[in-house]
This record gives sequence, C-alpha cells and structure tokens, in this order.
Amino acid sequence: MAYIESSVRVPQPLEDVFAFLNAAEGHARFIPNMAELRQTSPGAFGQVGATAQGRLSYFGLMKIRVQYEIIEHELNRQLAMKGQMGPVLFRDGYVLKKNDNGTQIQFWLDLIPTGWTKLFSPFMGLIGRIHAWETLRNLKRELAGAVVE
Repeated sequence: MAYIESSVRVPQPLEDVFAFLNAAEGHARFIPNMAELRQTSPGAFGQVGATAQGRLSYFGLMKIRVQYEIIEHELNRQLAMKGQMGPVLFRDGYVLKKNDNGTQIQFWLDLIPTGWTKLFSPFMGLIGRIHAWETLRNLKRELAGAVVE
C-alpha cells in the first residue's frame, strides 16, 4: 500500500475549480494516460455513489480498464473516489482551500496492490508520486484553459 499527497496552487476561484472537478468530462482531460472516461450511472457525476468507467492507454499498446465510484462529495470543498485499475485498488481525491491568490488543490492517492501486483509494492510510492505530479500538472494546465459555465 502507498499513500501519497501532493498539492498545487492555481489562480482560479475555488468554485470554478470545484465545478471543473465535478464534471466527468473534465477528468478525462487531466488524468494521465486517460484515453476515455464515461459516466456509467444516472444522475449527476458529482454525487456519492455515481460511477464511471475509463480506459488508460500506455503508448497505444497497453490498455487498462478503470472503474470509479464517488465516495465523498462536499460542495466546493472535496471530491473523492474509489476504484480499480486492473488488479490495483485505489482511493483518491481532491481537497480544495481558498487562498489569497486563488485555490490550493490537495490531491491524495492511496494505492492498494492485490494479487501479483503485490510484487511491485516497493515501487508503489514512486509510481504514486509520479501519478500525483502528472495529475496536478495536467489539472493546472486544463484549468488555465477551461471555461466554466
């Protein structure tokens, strides 16, 4: 198991950042290597119990299905999900805080290898830190170009 936290500041208002995170289509644009993501449950994405399915693509050769379920949702404060990526279970989320210059986004990730992936447990921290850095870098870029309605 590996638990990682990382954060970034963005100039956008907290409400705009949360609105972006609260839409499934936004996640498809900033999650590293996410080739597609679609909501699989009825209703709003940003509600506890909402589900989505995605597909990660690495170099166009390796494709991994990812399942998501929203487990925490607090308007303009936090969004968290649990899921499964092949044999790896995970929980991750975003905690937002307003600051003088915009919004502080804290991303956390808990990777839980199962089965044969337990062999990679010593590397899960490194894999998680890279994923967290890429996620926040991509999110910051997307927010810079996002139009929130």
